[in-house]
Amino acid sequence: MKKEDIYGILHILGGVIGIIGAFMLIPSVIAFYFKEPTILNFLIPSFIFIILGIGLNKKFKAKNLKLYQTMIASALSWLIASLIGAIPLYLSIPYFSYVDAVYESMSAWTTTGMTLIADVESLPNSVLFWRSFEQWIGGVGILVLSALILAGKGSVASLFYYSEARQERIMPSSLNTIKVIFSIYLFYTILGILALYLSGLSFWAALNLTMTGICTGGMSIYNYSFPNNIFAKIVMIIIMLIGGVVSFLIHHKILTGKCFKDIQTKYALIVIIISSLIIYFIDKIDIIDAIFITTSALTSTGFSTIDLTSLSNLSLFILIFIMLIGGGAGTTTGGVKIIRFLVVLKAIYYEIHSVIIPKSAVVYEHLEDIPLSYRIIREAFVIFSLYIITSFIIAMVFIALGYDPYKSIFDAVSFVSNIGLSLGVVSLKTPLIGKIVAIIGMWMGRLEFIPVLVLFAALLKKRLS
Repeated sequence: MKKEDIYGILHILGGVIGIIGAFMLIPSVIAFYFKEPTILNFLIPSFIFIILGIGLNKKFKAKNLKLYQTMIASALSWLIASLIGAIPLYLSIPYFSYVDAVYESMSAWTTTGMTLIADVESLPNSVLFWRSFEQWIGGVGILVLSALILAGKGSVASLFYYSEARQERIMPSSLNTIKVIFSIYLFYTILGILALYLSGLSFWAALNLTMTGICTGGMSIYNYSFPNNIFAKIVMIIIMLIGGVVSFLIHHKILTGKCFKDIQTKYALIVIIISSLIIYFIDKIDIIDAIFITTSALTSTGFSTIDLTSLSNLSLFILIFIMLIGGGAGTTTGGVKIIRFLVVLKAIYYEIHSVIIPKSAVVYEHLEDIPLSYRIIREAFVIFSLYIITSFIIAMVFIALGYDPYKSIFDAVSFVSNIGLSLGVVSLKTPLIGKIVAIIGMWMGRLEFIPVLVLFAALLKKRLS
């Protein structure tokens, strides 16, 4: 990379670091309100990173930013956010190593929801809020949110937007699209807090669970993941569907009174209904719990109302499959995304069809009203393949460490698809390599691989040159 390319990346990273430092002031206020000794664990790093971020942003200037620069900055932003976000966790949780704290922080930022903490109810409220707040910010995107503050021009906002694996346009300008997305996100967050509060939960529980539910993150302030309250369960199912299935574009159409037709929502509901019924009849669990766990898996939320180890192997396999597929594109969910999976299936159909029909026949390849161009099919197959390959590699590492193969596959898919449902493979006792591999899996999966691979390619090119 040229010197000006590095300066542009440092300019972006400086802004992001400063913003993350500013975010840390909020749990400081929580610590002050609850009179917790953790206040300095947030305040001191906050001031350090605000000053450092502003210094980097001012010292290095960005000239003619390109997509590959913002992709590298995006990959580094998520990594740096996890390293910074880990500091108050490391300082506040006595039994945590710094790697444990990075694992927890990466899990939060990427909305994965995995945790190494057995007794979360013993944590200070400020730490619980920080985990929830990291997830909430991560759901809308670190760089996308930063664009509202950093990007003075639409062209820069556009680069920020695309570098975090987002493509959907709501407004003609990317900056206006980001503003609309954040407004919708904030609106549903407030609505979710109110609904959970009215369902019988405390305001504190409603606040934290809504933040981690709407972002499809799933970290909880309870040891048992989610309260055994049927009304709260139903509300959370709706929140998870809002955050993980229906895209921001469709939400905008609904909220502005326009007609909409969404292929992803239709197939997601079909998958949830069929999967829930199979799990309900096989494992004889409550139908609400079956719908809840299936919705949680598909939307990559990770909340659970049952003991996963009690499920049959068939039910676990169904969950593995829908975790890999994930929810809708243009949402806060992880996984391959429903639309990509449908494109892959349709491309396979047309490939077989092309062998059967006469070579002179002209075929209009489409998925409902979406024309299937070579670029769309290639992108779907590349991302789908990367999810499978990465999950397979991580599972092999866990198996090599001595963990059960089935559990290793389940958790590997959960890491890469940023789900959070777990059969307990990674814990405080897990060897260091296992935790590091999990961190990398969450990081790559959240950015849908390409920005991280661009970063690796840039580093390799520099090393070889």
